[in-house]
This record gives sequence, C-alpha cells and structure tokens, in this order.
Amino acid sequence: MSDLLSLCTSNATWHSGPCAEVRVGEHVTRYVRRGSGPSVVLVGADAKANPVWGPLVERLELGHRIVVPQPPPVNVDIAAWLRAFIEGLGLSDVVLIAGDGTSSAALELASTDDFLIRKLILMGDAGDSVRTASSERMLFVQRGDSAADQLRQIEDFIA
Repeated sequence: MSDLLSLCTSNATWHSGPCAEVRVGEHVTRYVRRGSGPSVVLVGADAKANPVWGPLVERLELGHRIVVPQPPPVNVDIAAWLRAFIEGLGLSDVVLIAGDGTSSAALELASTDDFLIRKLILMGDAGDSVRTASSERMLFVQRGDSAADQLRQIEDFIA
C-alpha cells in the first residue's frame, strides 16, 4: 500500500475508492477515502506487511469515514505532516491507526493534542518500541495476534 497513486486508480478490492488531494505545507498529499461517519485515519498501512489492513478497512467503512493518505515525502517531520494533513481535511476528534514507520510520530501527535486525536491504535511490531500500558485513548495491536483477534480488538476499542 506504499504506492497510493496506484490505489487511486486501482479497481482492486478494499483500497479502491474516491481519491482526492490536499495541500500539506509545500506538498500535495493524495488520499483514498471510503465510507461515512466518524473519521478514522490510517497511516503506514501496508497490506503486504500485515494482512489485517484489508479486512479492517472493509469492516470499518460500514460505520466510519476511512481516510488513507499517501505516505509523506522523505525527510519530513511525520508528526507535523500528519497534523497538517488531518487539519487540512478539516477533521478533528479522529481515530488514528498507525502502522510500521509511523507509530512514533502518531504517538507524538496524540500525546500533544487530544482535540485532534480522540483515540490512537498502533499496529504491528512498531508498537513494541513504544509499548506502555494501554489506556482508554490508546491501543497496541501486535502482529502476532490472529487477524480475527486484531479486528475484534480494534472494533471493541473504537466502539
């Protein structure tokens, strides 16, 4: 899922959907959106690294607005880019789900702004490096769990 441009033009399953753009600082960020309802932003979602991403989007889009942005440009402060992206869409009070390579930035953003990020979910092995006790605002989902267990944990946490 690292090449969002192909996602925007693909007729494939879960990640197909309307594609749009938003200016984030000096860069234009493309993103895919699906569903309607409370916003859920997925960053660092790599369906090849963790097969739960596809079923997760399919389930969540039934009651949520799913937003999957193009990965940020190289050598960019990911936390600042992510804040600008979410604000550029006019969103607040979002559930942020972060995969490999974006967990630390997502944690940084969520810890400094509880208005923008309502809940944070860290996916995969990246959560190990920042593991603390889970709270009502934060959940760590480990890749070693079955896909069904991961989906159940996320759905229960968001509800």
